Amino acid sequence: MLAILMIEMEWYKKDRTPTGAVLRQKYYIPRKISEHVNLSGTGIFYKQCRYCQNGEIILSNEDVEQKLAYKKHKGKAFTGSEEKQMRLAMLGSKRRQKEQGFFYMLDQLNIPCLTISEESKNSYRVKWYDDMQGKPRRKGGNEDFGKKGTRFAGQPNLLNETAFILNTGQSGILKYNYRCTYYEGQWYKCYYVYMVNEKELTYDVFLRNYDYEYNQLADLF
Repeated sequence: MLAILMIEMEWYKKDRTPTGAVLRQKYYIPRKISEHVNLSGTGIFYKQCRYCQNGEIILSNEDVEQKLAYKKHKGKAFTGSEEKQMRLAMLGSKRRQKEQGFFYMLDQLNIPCLTISEESKNSYRVKWYDDMQGKPRRKGGNEDFGKKGTRFAGQPNLLNETAFILNTGQSGILKYNYRCTYYEGQWYKCYYVYMVNEKELTYDVFLRNYDYEYNQLADLF
């Protein structure tokens, strides 16, 4: 069974300092799954932790989701208070599921820059690709260039490569980042994605030594 812990950190230009980096680093470490979470489901277990730095304060999952929800619906009129409450309740329910950890099918997962496919029974191929949302752009080999019908077929000079293949009992970490610029200013994102393929899911499944590490940590200026 594949288990995934995705940690996302966002920060702004004013916090691009040595002190800010030390503070952020504390949040990239893996953690246990809460013991009230039911681990008897099927599919891929996915747990998501999102953080946003503002000076010496790190906003966590709920604060970040509320901020994103506000941006998403900014300028959109609700047809009534009932609809608004329903939207907020739905967003809150999905957020709590991901924060605590929940079981999903492979095609339900949407992790930035990653594609995951089942190589064979209980074996998973994990690919990293440049999603072109930020900078610097990673260019290079595209494994799917000549594969008709695939997502990146015919696209040259796009980095799209296998990070690792996880068989049962194996684990891997992916670390990557990028810089974004918009009229509101400049901000940065970093992802640490922990993946474990085990026969049985336990609450401390992410607390281990990892077999593989794939690194796309660029110097963000």
